[in-house]
Amino acid sequence: MMEKTFFNEEEYGGYSFEELRERYKKLYVPAVSDVLDDLGCWDHTLPIDIVPLDLGMKVAGPAFTVAGRCDPDISRENNVDIIDILPEHSVSIWDTGGDMFTGHWGELMTNSALYRNSQGAVIDGGLRDTSFILKLGFPIFYKYRCVNDAYGRWKIKEYNCQIKIGTVKINPGDYVFGDLDGVVIIPKKLTSEVLLKAEELAKKEDQIRKGLREGGKLYDLYSQTKHRK
Repeated sequence: MMEKTFFNEEEYGGYSFEELRERYKKLYVPAVSDVLDDLGCWDHTLPIDIVPLDLGMKVAGPAFTVAGRCDPDISRENNVDIIDILPEHSVSIWDTGGDMFTGHWGELMTNSALYRNSQGAVIDGGLRDTSFILKLGFPIFYKYRCVNDAYGRWKIKEYNCQIKIGTVKINPGDYVFGDLDGVVIIPKKLTSEVLLKAEELAKKEDQIRKGLREGGKLYDLYSQTKHRK
């Protein structure tokens, strides 16, 4: 059995994981993306073909990273064990090595993750048992659906390591935030700063919306209000 790995709330500005999650989920990904741009973190958005299973799903939490590759090995021990060590509050994020022929995540994994208070999964690969997962309401972001089991096709090689999905490098504990517009990765040390700046930006954008409803001109309202830096 692999050793459990936990995250330290003090590394996230002293906020509890529950507070971070609830405050992020009140935001929307474009606002957070804009703040990351302002902070010079340009390479933060996962590929556009990674989408939520349901448009209403949001995911927020520290990344528990997993890397796997195609491997015709009958052993599936690592694939099973990895779910048993999910840290509470975490979001599983899987680099599948570009495999396009496997259902990497399924219903039994979802039930186990829910039991461990995991907050969601972002899989750069395949999903199966889709109807069962929809009933569970567990936030899943994925690339495609595929009935093929990982057994004898694909195997986890490493976990709690740096991974790369698209052009984005993801370290263990980086903060994952996703909604129907996409998924962004926030460097762990910036998690609380990005939260505060995104909340402020959302307030400014609310002012723009209010002004537009009152007949204001978009250019004027944008120029007066949306100064993010």
